[in-house]
Amino acid sequence: MSRKKEKRYFFSVVEECVMNPKYKGYRGGRIEWFDKKDKSAKGYASGEARFFLPEEFMDGFRELFDFKESDKPIMIKWDMKE
Repeated sequence: MSRKKEKRYFFSVVEECVMNPKYKGYRGGRIEWFDKKDKSAKGYASGEARFFLPEEFMDGFRELFDFKESDKPIMIKWDMKE
């Protein structure tokens, strides 16, 4: 039986508490990525990206990124102005 090839990047979603009542209904946190080729990280995340989104998107967001592996990094850029 063949083993599944381990991919270079591993992603993890870390949710953080949003305490300001002004932002009730929002979720915030970070996506951490671990790069198996980054020897300087020594088991820690190689980097992170922040997120802040309406809570109804949180389950889908977590499903999309949490505990996923890829040979390519994730690249997201979204600048929103009100």
